[in-house]
Amino acid sequence: MRVRIVYIHQHFNFPWEPGWQRPWQFARRLARAGHEVTVICGGRKAVSEHLEGVEVLRLAVPYENAMVFQQRVRSFVFFMARASWFAAKVKADVVFASSTPLTTAVPGIIASRVRRAPFVFEVRDLWPEAPVALGFLRNRTAIRAAEALEKIAYRSAKQVIALSPGMEAGIKRVWPQAQTTVVPNASDVENFAPGRAARSAIRAELGWAEEETVLFYAGSFGVTYDVPWLIRLAGELHHRGARFRVVAYGEGADTKKCRSVAREYGLNPLEVLPGKIPRTEIERMLPAADFAVSTLVDNPALEINSLNKVFDALAAGRPVLFNHAGWLPEVLDTGAAGWQLSRNPADAADQLLEGISSGRIDSSSGSRAALELARREFDRDLLFGRFLHVLETAAGARSPEDAPTTPTQVG
Repeated sequence: MRVRIVYIHQHFNFPWEPGWQRPWQFARRLARAGHEVTVICGGRKAVSEHLEGVEVLRLAVPYENAMVFQQRVRSFVFFMARASWFAAKVKADVVFASSTPLTTAVPGIIASRVRRAPFVFEVRDLWPEAPVALGFLRNRTAIRAAEALEKIAYRSAKQVIALSPGMEAGIKRVWPQAQTTVVPNASDVENFAPGRAARSAIRAELGWAEEETVLFYAGSFGVTYDVPWLIRLAGELHHRGARFRVVAYGEGADTKKCRSVAREYGLNPLEVLPGKIPRTEIERMLPAADFAVSTLVDNPALEINSLNKVFDALAAGRPVLFNHAGWLPEVLDTGAAGWQLSRNPADAADQLLEGISSGRIDSSSGSRAALELARREFDRDLLFGRFLHVLETAAGARSPEDAPTTPTQVG
């Protein structure tokens, strides 16, 4: 049965653009599965694109990680209003909306009611719980309004997709009757295969010496990601005379701070912070590194996040160094594919040097474990089967009893 799917996601990226690829990878697979997919998203300018069977309608609603909170809220509200208008005009058998922001639920609910189609909601962050815990949202009236919208979103949704077990628990706290499914971020194992195969050649091309230990970060420099910790770690390793190279690709609100920290430690900001790179370059370069790095500020609200950079590292066959706790460090630690370091950069440098020297932290065995974990539990096609089942069941194209059986254990 061909299902008409309206896919609402403010932060959708094309494959050649930097940023999160889950929406595009799932949208193209939905089209490949025989469904009619219309994506409604935001961006710097209006674009209408038909790509691999997916109709993408990009609305002129700019958003950048470097925006202050008030600017972000304006962008969220503007997209909510415009997307509601456009989504309601598209014929649909099921309406799917993905947060963040939480306000994407509004066009989803409106379109589902106008088109008399079931609504499926995806939760990528718990709002308003996360911004309140981080101190971004303090106005009591705004908090109550967000809490009310959150409950309405869960009540209105026939199915709710959560990106981690912790998010699923948060949804259940707000609306225990919610029908939930956990579909975490995924590893595009095959996309990284050419980079894994040409690892030595790419490393030589990039000027990374074989005797260097390369730490690789690619992602947002937003204030919640604590990228300055990584730059301080690079400085501590440099002061110890260790043969390490740290490269952090990306931009965001903390970019200037990161450059300042690099200069404080006598590092060349252009070498440590080369800027943003497209997704294709991450797929090529990440396998050539020794370790990927995942950083977060110290707040329990962030520890349930489904961090895309971690799943990319697994696909690249790279073990991960964390400066934070949470479900992902636990999963990778259990699988011998990751290690948690101290939040104090000096202590973290000592831990890393001692761990490598003793063999407790080993990039070779960690690489094999990472790739095995990606293939066994987090492969994109594996998780897409679960995602597809949710949408098809909501649309009435499949029985709930036909759920795919997979070995994925994310709890």
